[in-house]
Amino acid sequence: MKHNLFALGLISILTGLAGPQSGAAQDSSASYTVNPVSPSDASAGAAAIKSRIEAWGYGDVKDLSRDRTGSWHAHVIRNKVEIAVSVDKGGRITAQSADKQRAARCRQLYGIASRYVSGGAGVEGSLAANMGVIDAGLDCQKGRYEEGIQALEKVLNGQRISYPPG
Repeated sequence: MKHNLFALGLISILTGLAGPQSGAAQDSSASYTVNPVSPSDASAGAAAIKSRIEAWGYGDVKDLSRDRTGSWHAHVIRNKVEIAVSVDKGGRITAQSADKQRAARCRQLYGIASRYVSGGAGVEGSLAANMGVIDAGLDCQKGRYEEGIQALEKVLNGQRISYPPG
């Protein structure tokens, strides 16, 4: 009898916990997205973050967005170079270094060029273009990002291959 009462109590507890949930359940997926802030609906918080970023010497703040952790992200111009910045909940601003961005751009262009520029026989200038891609890739590996980017853009333009703007 004692075991039956215990089992009955356990079943009632478990069915109460596993029973249907109330209709007040909320979809939490909205809190895990990055929400871009357009100028027309910029909140006071977004305006404050933008002014804080500008106060630190960054100009032309664009693509301002907030992630699920509450950090803000934007692209800005500093010293004529576009860089990515983040502002955490504590208000600390961190910027991606220009070298990291140029290195990423070099890798991006090298990936496109190495995929689409062929050194196959019969195509006039393709062997030279392929050598240009290899040389530019070496520039990128050695930290000569500007030279590598310029050479890769020249090869891609010469082969009429489109690539994302930088």
